[in-house]
Amino acid sequence: MAMYIYQTDGHPVGFRFGNFIHDMAGVPLGRILGTHVYRLDGSYVGELFKESVVAKPVQSVRPMPPIAAPPTLPSPGASFRRRGLVDYGYPDVFNDLYEGQQPPLELNNPMEIAAE
Repeated sequence: MAMYIYQTDGHPVGFRFGNFIHDMAGVPLGRILGTHVYRLDGSYVGELFKESVVAKPVQSVRPMPPIAAPPTLPSPGASFRRRGLVDYGYPDVFNDLYEGQQPPLELNNPMEIAAE
């Protein structure tokens, strides 16, 4: 069963399946080891905190070896928007999982959609 991942403002942006994080289209973006979130190339991105990927300070993070991407999964379907997190001061870093790729338009600035 998939567990949704949300931006800190409450919008669903991906899901967790096993130890991997996928975007809403099912494309694998990263993996989770404990609470640490890494890209598939092994670089550290942030922490899984309250169902969001955030830049939360941690004591030590070791680099991980790169791994092959798991298969693309079917989208779990739309999720409801939840209430945003209490502001703990941790910026949302989910988009950093895209490894230099351009995230889908809806993950960027919502005003870009309105301008088109």
